[in-house]
Amino acid sequence: MTPTTDDEWLEYFAVTADKPAHPLFDLLDEYLPDGGGRAIDLGCGPGRGTLRLLARGLHVTAVDQAEEALALVRERVPADAPLELRQGSMDEVELDRYDVAVGCFSLFFLPPPRFDAFWPRLVDAIEPGGLWAGEFLGVNDTWRDECTVHTRAQVDALLDGFEILHLGEEEFDGATALNTPKHWHLFHTIARRRS
Repeated sequence: MTPTTDDEWLEYFAVTADKPAHPLFDLLDEYLPDGGGRAIDLGCGPGRGTLRLLARGLHVTAVDQAEEALALVRERVPADAPLELRQGSMDEVELDRYDVAVGCFSLFFLPPPRFDAFWPRLVDAIEPGGLWAGEFLGVNDTWRDECTVHTRAQVDALLDGFEILHLGEEEFDGATALNTPKHWHLFHTIARRRS
């Protein structure tokens, strides 16, 4: 079961805040623009990905529905950091234009109709030549009845206007950050929007 209560999300933030950013960021590093640019971190949580993007010289817009998550991000960065915090559901906040859009373990929490409406808006917000990085949930995942899931063919269709730089599918029995047993089915993706 996905975290559903404020207390569960607060526990998730506390458990994950000091962990390193997901390994997807290690793969993303080689593709990030030199000399800055604008990034959006959707569902930023306690800001592990946001911190990585800031460290690479990007101006980052960090989005999360939970004010507590944004407060953690705010505490972890200097006051003069090129950071904008936006509270709200990722599909409801205003989007600008971005060189990098990240949705690390976040977009699939949108219910299917909202995901389907949001994805084209997000793609339009990515500059030509800009990057997308994030996960899509596969159809065999434990959370398939609670989240938006995709087949490999559907993931390929979502990334049709992109050059795929990395697409790794994995499926395994494991646990959530809160140590709840879970069967994971994930597509880890990095892609460059075609001009």
